[in-house]
Amino acid sequence: MIKPCILVVDDEPHSRFGICQILTDEGFDTIPAENGKEALERIKTGFVNIVITDERMPDLSGMELLSEVKRIEPQIAVIIITAYGSVSMAVEALKQGAFYFFEKPIFNNLEQFLTIIRQAVRAQEMEKEIDHLRKEVSEKYSFPNIIGNHPKMLEVFEIIKRVARNDKTVLIQGESGTGKDLVAKTIHYNSLRRERPLVTVNCGALTETLLTSELFGHTKGAFTGAVKETIGRFQAADGGTLILEEIGEIPLHLQKTFLRVLEEKEFEPVGSHNSIKVDVRILFTTNRNLRDEVAKGNFREDLYYRVSVVPLSIPPLRERGSDIPLLVDHFGKKFQEKKVTIRIEPEVFDHLNSYHWPGNVRELANILQQMMVFCHGDRITINDLPPHLFLEENKGRMERKGKIQLLKMVSDLEKKWIINKMKESSWNIEKATKLLGLTRKMLTSRIRRYKIKAPQK
Repeated sequence: MIKPCILVVDDEPHSRFGICQILTDEGFDTIPAENGKEALERIKTGFVNIVITDERMPDLSGMELLSEVKRIEPQIAVIIITAYGSVSMAVEALKQGAFYFFEKPIFNNLEQFLTIIRQAVRAQEMEKEIDHLRKEVSEKYSFPNIIGNHPKMLEVFEIIKRVARNDKTVLIQGESGTGKDLVAKTIHYNSLRRERPLVTVNCGALTETLLTSELFGHTKGAFTGAVKETIGRFQAADGGTLILEEIGEIPLHLQKTFLRVLEEKEFEPVGSHNSIKVDVRILFTTNRNLRDEVAKGNFREDLYYRVSVVPLSIPPLRERGSDIPLLVDHFGKKFQEKKVTIRIEPEVFDHLNSYHWPGNVRELANILQQMMVFCHGDRITINDLPPHLFLEENKGRMERKGKIQLLKMVSDLEKKWIINKMKESSWNIEKATKLLGLTRKMLTSRIRRYKIKAPQK
């Protein structure tokens, strides 16, 4: 770990040496400077975490040095020390961006002084972590991370661009695993509310009582177990965005209350008669067809029109097969753990393209991760595909041709089963025969028939 570097600026040699010695003993790297000009040169030519400066110096005062440091490197923490301090001077120093204002002699309060130094170091570490998280969020929820160049996905991108900069209510529809949550968060992080809270509630994961309390909060004693007052997710998202996942799961008799909250942007916590008004943008997701739910009487028509001001439908993966190579490349880089790049044989893509993908993009990511873990060497071959992909492929082929190719389906499954057991036995024939319940002759015959080869090491 790199040691924090502290620049000690003091025109008094004994004080400068003493402070440097104390900090060195505590495990810090130190750089001495006898005046402000030398300190600025040191900052320009080397990395500095913290500046500890005397206030009274012949060329630049500590306050003047503080101003210059903040202009050159705002992230550097500056601690001013002086024997002639006053409350007004301390207040002004903090206003100008000083981390702390400490009175000499520091040796009388050494533990407090060192505690302040450690707090300054920790504050910088936390700021770096926050910057890293901001960058991570920005990268994750930028448009390039929604993968696809299929015309249907290009339509999705266009809608995201249009709605991100306004406060319209958006209904994001799509099958499970298509990326509804990713799209919702992308809209938020590309909106004017991106610096404000983002709160998510899964309406399908909560009971009726819990959902009401979760959304609107409750007062102390509102129900059994309500031991304290709790704010709801609507209030927590004030000024930002609230994502309500699986909106189609809200019970019918609660939908009228929900409609009023959406229209008036105010609500009453459970157990209270006082209304709370909020400024919040709401994004909805659902894997149901809400129009069908309205027709069935499961979803209020007036609520449907309120939540679907801007409808956005994410196509299932089976309808945008041309995006599979892009997604495989994206997840391949994301899950890469080996030093060498793992290559995927063309035959594998043929099988991936013919699969129905009921779990959509989430299932593709899961299967690719499995294959990358279990493949031998730096290649993913047809032998690394999960068995159920062959079953689905044959099912699709039967449906397309209108007749059952039973023998072909059985032989494909048998081949896959043998490959799996060979892998389990590390390609040892004797062990594999026991796992499969076959004789050695039967197994070797099938290996020749199916042209099964052990992977190259």
